[in-house]
Amino acid sequence: MRLLRIENFRHIDRNKAGGDAYLEYGEHIVKAELIFYLQGSDCLNIRLGRHDTVVSTLELEEFLKECRNDLRKEIKPDVERIRKERRERIESIQA
Repeated sequence: MRLLRIENFRHIDRNKAGGDAYLEYGEHIVKAELIFYLQGSDCLNIRLGRHDTVVSTLELEEFLKECRNDLRKEIKPDVERIRKERRERIESIQA
């Protein structure tokens, strides 16, 4: 299994973000929702959400365990981007 990309990275809640991960699984492209638990611009934890049934939940969770640190590094710019967008939106509402 190999991560191809993460799309639609967005805030779900104050300290939670979501993204659609596309993974190469054999000859299939599998989509899985990932939920990122945030603190500041850091990702504390990653959980698996809904996913295609081509791959088992156990296999996806095992993949997350193995790649957790790489995923955290990969999404750091996206976390900073959505935090900045949220701050700007709040500031524009207050102005």
